[in-house]
Amino acid sequence: MAKPFPKLEDGYSIAAISWGLVELEPEVRDWLEGLPTANFFTVAFYIDLLAEQGPLLGEPYTRQLDGKLRELRLHLSRQAVRISY
Repeated sequence: MAKPFPKLEDGYSIAAISWGLVELEPEVRDWLEGLPTANFFTVAFYIDLLAEQGPLLGEPYTRQLDGKLRELRLHLSRQAVRISY
């Protein structure tokens, strides 16, 4: 199993190079930690991509849902996965 995310105060975050941190809600963190290792690293790659590019990351990786609500879009084992942010 992959290492848990580093704790940041009361939340969990993935460090990024240019845009800062992506804060994970507890249910997202729990879901990630329950994934098989390969899937965990796939999702972590896309979260890191979002953290690095911030609002400049566009389709097909993210999509606007409504107003400022967006979703991170990826596939795990041929299944579409969407994480809203």
